[in-house]
Amino acid sequence: MKKYILILICSTLFLSMFSMPVESKEIIGWLEMIRVYPGNLKLRAKMDTGAKGSAINAYNLKKFDRGKAAWVSFELRDNSKKTNIKQIFLEKKVINTIRIKRKGGGLEERPVVNMEICLGGVHKKIKMSLMDRSNFNYQILIGRRDLENDFIIDPSAIFTHKPMCKVPRDKQ
Repeated sequence: MKKYILILICSTLFLSMFSMPVESKEIIGWLEMIRVYPGNLKLRAKMDTGAKGSAINAYNLKKFDRGKAAWVSFELRDNSKKTNIKQIFLEKKVINTIRIKRKGGGLEERPVVNMEICLGGVHKKIKMSLMDRSNFNYQILIGRRDLENDFIIDPSAIFTHKPMCKVPRDKQ
């Protein structure tokens, strides 16, 4: 009898070790508001577990060289309120270039930059590809690589969390 109780206790402890990470993750909807830094711009973002990486709509994207490094300048806009469009201008060092298969065929090259976001109560530095998403419903896609350690997606929910991160003033 003691042997069975010991097995039951050990198996319960073993199983509880695997459930702990899930409990520490935030449950968010498939569509959430995020903040992008620097600039403190609040934007709607789609959680896309079908995409590995994240992407953001970059207006007026221009590539240039600074020293020996490739850089980009671009504009981010909050188009949610048509009368009061908020925008920020950024310059970022290109850390990578990715090739994406287009629906109509062929490849599209996109620059990748480091960005900082706030999603719920989580402040993260993530890699984002820059592209023209003006014909899409959502300006930002957050891919599974940037979701996997902190979030669980509830596909029946939207806008469950406000971006509530404490961010240093120099990022705002």
